[in-house]
Amino acid sequence: MRKTTPTIKEIRVYRMPLPAKTLYNMSSSAVLTPESTIVALIDSDGVIGYGESCMATPQAQEANNDSIRSSLSILSPSVIGINPMELDLINSTMENSLKGETEAKAAIDIACWDLIGKRLGKSVAELLGGNITDEVITYHVVGITSPENAEKEAERLQVEGISRIQLKAGGRAIENDIEAIKAVSGVLKGGTVLDVDTNRGWTEDEAIQVSNACLEVSMSMEQPCASEEELYRLKPKIFHPLIVDESATDMNTISKMVSASIADGFGLKITRIGGLTPMKAVRDFCIETQTPMSSDDAWGGDIIGAAGVALGTTVPSSLNRGAWLANTYHQVHYDPVNGPRIENGIIKLPKGGPGLGLVIDEEIFGKPDQVHN
Repeated sequence: MRKTTPTIKEIRVYRMPLPAKTLYNMSSSAVLTPESTIVALIDSDGVIGYGESCMATPQAQEANNDSIRSSLSILSPSVIGINPMELDLINSTMENSLKGETEAKAAIDIACWDLIGKRLGKSVAELLGGNITDEVITYHVVGITSPENAEKEAERLQVEGISRIQLKAGGRAIENDIEAIKAVSGVLKGGTVLDVDTNRGWTEDEAIQVSNACLEVSMSMEQPCASEEELYRLKPKIFHPLIVDESATDMNTISKMVSASIADGFGLKITRIGGLTPMKAVRDFCIETQTPMSSDDAWGGDIIGAAGVALGTTVPSSLNRGAWLANTYHQVHYDPVNGPRIENGIIKLPKGGPGLGLVIDEEIFGKPDQVHN
């Protein structure tokens, strides 16, 4: 019997509150009660793939959680009837239907990868080229707080096995940031990596001042300034590695920054790039150019977390800046058994089955916000 070609039959869009239960302050805002957007993509054989996109705060990027759902009301009808295994066609159709809005497109793209894995009986990591390992290192955020509290938090995290600490900075007197950096660096154990992330919160002069004041501190500076132009001007004037996050929006920008020796590494967000399909190309480029990268996202639950871990397991350890889970901060699991979690500074690949490795009961999401068929 000849197998029929699957088509996308239905897309359900849910909203899932993921409020922060611990302190998570950034330079421009604090994470309070973000609503994640969940996409359930069902093919003509009844196979379901899941995708997710969630912004931490409205201030941290151009997209917000309401705009993601609004964009999905346009994008979802455009891909109904298309073979979900034709990723290039799916992505080009979405681009022709709506320019930009990568965070919304990513939710559909990730759902397709999950569905393809389930149809083929393979993990998403296998589909991405094969995992080098079954686990990936993670990092933990220390939010903007007093130097004393930041120091205590860094000590606690290291006891729990965390070996990469991301210290948030910016949005306050630069002297306070310098004090916090020195306080945290003073309690770091051998092998613990410190990344100071301002989420675009410093001016060029402030970033230079911090780098000069912290000459003896081993650290990287992640997205210290708001614009790409500022980063180009800043790079020759600082003494620490420059990690690009918010400005790493697409392959063209990323490749130019590497060619110009501006970026010493990237904090890559799967949804900002547009999903796993474009992220696979970026990953290949980073490996080819030996540029360190992370595979994470702004916020979200088990679905986007599992996507980040799957991608992270395909990156060589020498280039891997880690995957990240927001679950540590909101403590919600869509799959209580297989949902990715941190143990001793490591996240293991979910093993609940093919695709993203999750077993999800959609009842946890409540009533769909949108249904397209």
